[in-house]
Amino acid sequence: MATKAKSSATPNSGPAKGQEHPLNGKLAAALELFYGQKPKEAATALNALLPEAQASANFGMLRTIRTTLAAIEARGVKVEDGPEVPAMQATLLLNRKEGQAALDVLEPALKKDSADPRLNFLKAAALVHLGKADLAAEALGRAIAADPSMQVLFRLEPDFDGVRHGAAFAAFERD
Repeated sequence: MATKAKSSATPNSGPAKGQEHPLNGKLAAALELFYGQKPKEAATALNALLPEAQASANFGMLRTIRTTLAAIEARGVKVEDGPEVPAMQATLLLNRKEGQAALDVLEPALKKDSADPRLNFLKAAALVHLGKADLAAEALGRAIAADPSMQVLFRLEPDFDGVRHGAAFAAFERD
């Protein structure tokens, strides 16, 4: 009995099992710079790689890039201003429970791109830290409208635990 040939991978799919992702070499080179004590060069390489990783929907690589950029920033090295810098700075500040400082970083970035879902999500988290649930729900609504996957992050993010079931966030708990 003859079997039908398996279809080839689509252009947007990842590499076949056993094949290396084409961006892995670029990431390895950037990480080599980082571990070789060349953080500015690493940040430049990582910021250049970021859009490619986003386009390929390689979430593991995106996490590695963002984490490494955050580590560079945490060491006090000024990272060239790219689209990820305000989000990284705000994330670091929120991890330290510094909601107002995170909001101060996010506001100028949101003036440049008010529809950015990640910035709006982080703004919502910062507002929750400041006890401003209604404003946080508005920011979260903008984030979810721009990227529905932000609703999953909302459900997983511990910063929202204290307000998740409040009236302001009721709409986000429904499917």
